[in-house]
Amino acid sequence: MDTESRQVRLSALGIVALSLFLALFVRLWFLQGIDRQKFEVASASNRLRVIHEEGPRGRILDRNGKVIVDNRTSRVVALDREPLRKMDDDERNAHFEELARTMTELGRPTKVALIQKRYDDKRYAPQEYVPIVEDVTEEVEIHLSERAERFPGVVVETRSVRSYPYGSLAGQVLGYVGEINEKELVAKGGTLPAGVTTTDPPETTTTTPGVPPKPYQPGDLIGKSGVERSYEDYLRAVPGNRTIEVNAKGDLIDVVKRETPRAGDDVWLSIDIDLQAEAERLLAAKIDSLRGRTDKTGARFNAPQGSVVIQEPTTGQILAMASYPPFDPSSTVNGISSELWAQLNDSANGQPLYNWALQGMYAPGSTFKPFTAFAAMSSGLLPTGNESYPDNGVYKLKACKGTKCEFRNAGGTPHGRVNVPRSLTVSSDVYYYWIGEQFWVGRDRFGDTPIQDAAAKFGIGSPTGIRLPGENSGRLPTPAARKEAYEANPGKFATGDWRTGDNIITSIGQGDVLVTPLQLVDAYATLANGGTRYRPQIVSKVTRIKDAALPPGQEGNFDVVTTVEPEALGKVDMTPQQHGQIVSGLVGVTQSGEGTAAASWRASPTAWPMAGKTGTAQVRGKADTALFAGWGPTGPGAVPQYAISVVVPEAGFGGDVAAPLAFRILQPLSHGQLTPACTVVDRSACDMAALAANQASQSDVGSGGPG
Repeated sequence: MDTESRQVRLSALGIVALSLFLALFVRLWFLQGIDRQKFEVASASNRLRVIHEEGPRGRILDRNGKVIVDNRTSRVVALDREPLRKMDDDERNAHFEELARTMTELGRPTKVALIQKRYDDKRYAPQEYVPIVEDVTEEVEIHLSERAERFPGVVVETRSVRSYPYGSLAGQVLGYVGEINEKELVAKGGTLPAGVTTTDPPETTTTTPGVPPKPYQPGDLIGKSGVERSYEDYLRAVPGNRTIEVNAKGDLIDVVKRETPRAGDDVWLSIDIDLQAEAERLLAAKIDSLRGRTDKTGARFNAPQGSVVIQEPTTGQILAMASYPPFDPSSTVNGISSELWAQLNDSANGQPLYNWALQGMYAPGSTFKPFTAFAAMSSGLLPTGNESYPDNGVYKLKACKGTKCEFRNAGGTPHGRVNVPRSLTVSSDVYYYWIGEQFWVGRDRFGDTPIQDAAAKFGIGSPTGIRLPGENSGRLPTPAARKEAYEANPGKFATGDWRTGDNIITSIGQGDVLVTPLQLVDAYATLANGGTRYRPQIVSKVTRIKDAALPPGQEGNFDVVTTVEPEALGKVDMTPQQHGQIVSGLVGVTQSGEGTAAASWRASPTAWPMAGKTGTAQVRGKADTALFAGWGPTGPGAVPQYAISVVVPEAGFGGDVAAPLAFRILQPLSHGQLTPACTVVDRSACDMAALAANQASQSDVGSGGPG
């Protein structure tokens, strides 16, 4: 029994041993075979990192191929968070304090709180370098690289950032770029990092049909305003990836693979940078000459902002779009601090970030009269435009009693008998008061809104559709809109009724009528070409460079990606007689002895006759808004080349301020004598031109009337 028992025990022990060896063998086989690929991947992920690389954005050129937005290389001090995560909190805090102290000693004041915030920022992927200080010098790079053992996890890399050879010229049109936010990232199809969520609706971004989408990651740059935003899909580069191998300490061993980024496409503006420079220089000089002065009533000329827009009437292309005060996009290259953001949006500073040419809304004053005149002729109220009315300087409403029944010309000046052409030339308010009352008392025949309907055909009261963000729509008041607004908010309005007085005030572009300077120039361009309303275009084409070593605008060094063709949005049905009557009156404004802008035109004559209209819009409690809109050349057989609008609020009479400015801008253009725009490295010629502009603006010839 003892022998048998020992044999049983030995057999059992053998079976157990065999089972253990078998299990060990199976496990080894599983690790070597089945799970080998898994561990290889894990091992590779520990030593390989994929670095997302943005490429250089496309450049922005003017219509003649001059580069006005370029790229330059910037050294950036950044954090590699992998080695930093291996430190305990105290060690890492001490490290950040030393880094902040060193950067401050090197001339780039840096706070520990900033470094910590960037380190904790979940928008960056774990393997991404996190920038903390941009645009450091070569000395900073050398200092840090020589002391690498003191600064683990601190790297200096190079990035492509925007540069502006012409400084702030066309700043609001160009716009700026900044780090993509969560809403924009979602809108562009990117993925938020783990732990980051947003409840905000996606940002509205431009999606261009036919342009393949380009990937975005947290920390990438994206256009925030202007052309940078509206043409983001073209300007953005196709990103690349750099796969690197690191050791256990996280130090770079080798670059394993690199997918080179592809530069973005170049965008050519319709703007002529030389004309843009002329418009901005003279606009600034005019505003500087006004500030601190007062009008005859004692109202102060504050002139907080102003704009000039020049458009090609036969295509809709914008040749210049000046907005004052200027905005310098280079101030945003390293990000916008809260202090800078506040300054750029401060009304006390004129809100430089605003493009007043398309965001400002102003009462058009007498520049609105051509549209009222067209309404009168096209409706049959004044079939020929030769129907006259005696302008005695005062108009009294026919069915009105009391002290508020009289409406006057500026200063009560009488103009005698006027018809459509002469009413525009001398800017008779009385004539348009008469038209406005006739329309209202005859509304059973003409409808409630003949003036508004006519103005709308020229684009007044609606966005022009220019491909720039932030455009305002202006406003065309109507009886129905007044009633609706009153019913929605009775406490804000005295009444919801529309009265005769509202109609006559609307007829001269006052009351609740508002236009943007871009709308105004587009409407006058429509008049100039005979009635075709084009969409204003700010870009002429998009190209892809062939040889990066050669200028991007050099003929033969690019392929055309797309061309922006003229786009007609509508046609105003005007008879030759109606058009001729309006044009005749507007030519008289600059060419007739009694025209409200004749003296200003003679002081700065263009090479050809111009048609135009001055405007002076009254604003309660402030100085008047000065306006001028017109075009040239004009005359038999002449093809209009340049339509212009000038708007300067709180500046005085249109004939004294806006008209002289318009002619001074167009005069050298018409004679082929524009001063070339100066780059930031060569300002001497432009400084002399600015001094001359300031001196000339101090002695402008006035019209003696508001226009």
